[in-house]
Amino acid sequence: MSNESPSVTPNEAPSSVSGDAWPVLPLGLAAALLRTLGDHTWAYVLGAVIGGIGLLAAVIAVAECVRAVRRGASVGKAAWVVFLLLAGGFAVVHQLATA
Repeated sequence: MSNESPSVTPNEAPSSVSGDAWPVLPLGLAAALLRTLGDHTWAYVLGAVIGGIGLLAAVIAVAECVRAVRRGASVGKAAWVVFLLLAGGFAVVHQLATA
């Protein structure tokens, strides 16, 4: 008989949260497009589509940050990534509401 219990799993390396910040790029692009050319219909629609994709990706990235923290990643890095994603999301929604 083995001394190992079946519920013991090998330790996984903590995952990084720095790669979860990529949705800031489409969020920033959409916010900039809406800020500069938001008075044109095509720019508003394109900014809304890009911003919607960015917001959906940001929600998924926040969930990945929470999962990474549960696996042992740095809470400070995850909080920074979540802050960036929330700020980018707020910028897009604010530009959509005021354009």
